[in-house]
Amino acid sequence: MPVKGNSSAERTTRWDVLLTNLKSSLPDMPHLADDFKALETLLPQARVLETRREDLRSQARVASDQLKKFLSEGDKIRARMGSTLKGKFGFTDATLGKYGFKPVAIRKRKSSPPPTATETQGTVATPETHPAAPPTSAK
Repeated sequence: MPVKGNSSAERTTRWDVLLTNLKSSLPDMPHLADDFKALETLLPQARVLETRREDLRSQARVASDQLKKFLSEGDKIRARMGSTLKGKFGFTDATLGKYGFKPVAIRKRKSSPPPTATETQGTVATPETHPAAPPTSAK
């Protein structure tokens, strides 16, 4: 069954199948001899490059893992330093911007309007009864 796919491994496998099976029939087809030799030369070179690429991918994965660890540690240290600076200058001081930290904006609270006379006269305080509590009886 023919090997399908366009990955480099599948392509070189197809080359290998062709070369292996054509080798015994090559004397009957001398017009393929030059192409056979050219493909026979390319196959090991391609396999070496495949192996090298896989090694580099492995190295890239290791480097990525190390980089993630370094970045995480660096973020922790930066956060710790930021906390120290915020403790020294205060959370709202503009000086924090100099060090790459955003100062907390001071929020101005809206004052609520005073209650109107109808709101204060209409409320009657009633004791709350809890449904779970047994009713008290007068003695």
